Amino acid sequence: MSSYHITDQQQLKFILFNDYQLIKQMKAPQNNKIKLLSTLFSVNPNSWRVIGITTAALEIFKIHDFKKVSGMGINRSHIIQRHSFYNELLNQEIADHQIFWDLYHQNDCTILATSTENMSKSNNILENYHEIPTDERDLFRTAGYAWKHKEEEEDFLKVLYHKINT
Repeated sequence: MSSYHITDQQQLKFILFNDYQLIKQMKAPQNNKIKLLSTLFSVNPNSWRVIGITTAALEIFKIHDFKKVSGMGINRSHIIQRHSFYNELLNQEIADHQIFWDLYHQNDCTILATSTENMSKSNNILENYHEIPTDERDLFRTAGYAWKHKEEEEDFLKVLYHKINT
């Protein structure tokens, strides 16, 4: 365990579940509890994990030779809005840490999308994205509020782009 992240997944599951239960029992207003959940979930070293990329975001990467460039207008877009999901979590009874983890993990995923797509209220992002595999490459791993973007990510994006455009 580091000062910011819990890397042991079993320990992470237990701590998140335990502290979720404590937050849920608090008498604070719901919005304050939601903020606390957001802070709590940041101990997950791969929160907001990337599972896909939109075609529009892929086109922007192509313009920048598949590199991540400051101000390029690509965001990790939450499939399920965090505020809504955290509100839902606080309004249900979950008695088991594994059930909690499965629900959290399933709903804590993002898609690389353009800023415009991210701000849109449309569900087009969900209808038009390309899956990013979960494998030993550990692509687009969380790095603070951003994601890791090195040679492996660039190579993946190049291959995906050429696969889609041939």
